[in-house]
Amino acid sequence: MAQGAIARMREETMKINMKFTILITTFLCLIWSASSWAEDDASACVELGALAYDDWTSTDGGGSGMPSGETVNDYVRCKSCHGWDRLGMNGGYVRRTRTAERPNAGYGDIDTTSRDIAPGMGDYYHIRASEVLHAGNGRAYEDGSGSWVELSVDPTAHTAGFTLGNQHPDFSTTGANAGDKVLTQEQVDCIVDFVNYGDADPKFYFYSIDTDANPVWYNIHPGANATAGKTFYEQTCQACHGDPATDHNGMNGGHPEGGMLAYLRQDGKFSEFVHKARWGIPDTIMTRSAIGTPNSQNMIDVMLYLQESVDSGFVITSGISGTWWNPARNGEGFMIDVGKDGLVTVSYYTYDKQGRQMWVIGWGNVNGDTFEIAFELTDGATYGDDFDPLMVNRYPWGTGKFTFSSCYAGTAEITPNENFSDEFEVQTIYLSRLTLPDNCGDE
Repeated sequence: MAQGAIARMREETMKINMKFTILITTFLCLIWSASSWAEDDASACVELGALAYDDWTSTDGGGSGMPSGETVNDYVRCKSCHGWDRLGMNGGYVRRTRTAERPNAGYGDIDTTSRDIAPGMGDYYHIRASEVLHAGNGRAYEDGSGSWVELSVDPTAHTAGFTLGNQHPDFSTTGANAGDKVLTQEQVDCIVDFVNYGDADPKFYFYSIDTDANPVWYNIHPGANATAGKTFYEQTCQACHGDPATDHNGMNGGHPEGGMLAYLRQDGKFSEFVHKARWGIPDTIMTRSAIGTPNSQNMIDVMLYLQESVDSGFVITSGISGTWWNPARNGEGFMIDVGKDGLVTVSYYTYDKQGRQMWVIGWGNVNGDTFEIAFELTDGATYGDDFDPLMVNRYPWGTGKFTFSSCYAGTAEITPNENFSDEFEVQTIYLSRLTLPDNCGDE
């Protein structure tokens, strides 16, 4: 290609990509600052707020037991409506149903008010004490579990009670629950500090969350290191929870049931895991000090290790066809096309070490959740009417092993041939979708 054409193309590309450059520069700041996560600066109030957010009635959460107006604990817990990731229906609670034992994040509710209170990945604001208290506009405790009516018993009462029980309780000393147990001022202040604490926001754990996937797919922050996560699990978690693939019954009292990996296969459980693994579980032996006061780097490391250990049972279909990338490597990616016969074609657009744009293309066959591609590099032909396929030279460039855990996430292990090792090196690239499918079926 003529140098003049390259220059003009680069000029236009700079204009088109400006907004993406700004976005990714901001994103990379998080990655480059990962070393700052080595020390956890969470205050004692943030730690108390995390436990109170889980269960403010607990002793460790600063409470003194259940209020007399409610008998079901989940109907007064912050996490029950806002979710462990504080994203409401924009996160792990996207499909959480309401029952007699729990409210939900608005799923199936005629009240469409967002329960999303995550400052970084959510609505981008910080909560205030008044939003915790709901003085004068929150519901009475009795209208929590007490409002539940089975649909088969009374459809009208079921509909009215469904919405009522999902409303925020009034935690003020002057409102609907005055005279009963409510949050202390310290609990209110510390819940505010916790929710607004930037280092515990879901954006520090996940670079994206795909709620269309079932179970919800959490793309772990690219700064994570699975090897470090394995070490953390073995040194901190294994004594109580055992091998993550086994249903261990030791000091953990048999929790989580089925073992750690079985638990994480459930919908939205990575967000619950990261909250409990970092802050502890109130009124249990799993205190924050007992687990070594872990920081956000420890959390993304151990989540990546566990996520890579989960056998998802995923089988590749044409549903994964589309454009894939790693947001930390903006400007590079893969175009993948899967045919119904299992034949896969992949185009990999990248650069050599001199900064020259390079495309390699190859094909292979699906084998469960994996396919291997033999890539070729081509040259020789000319653009336009003079194009002659007989002039195309094909050079074996290397291989790519692609493994997918869902229709929304995978890894590419790229291995160049020895002849190209001066300009390319072995890479493992974590992939997420740039373009989302209409569905993940074989259609």
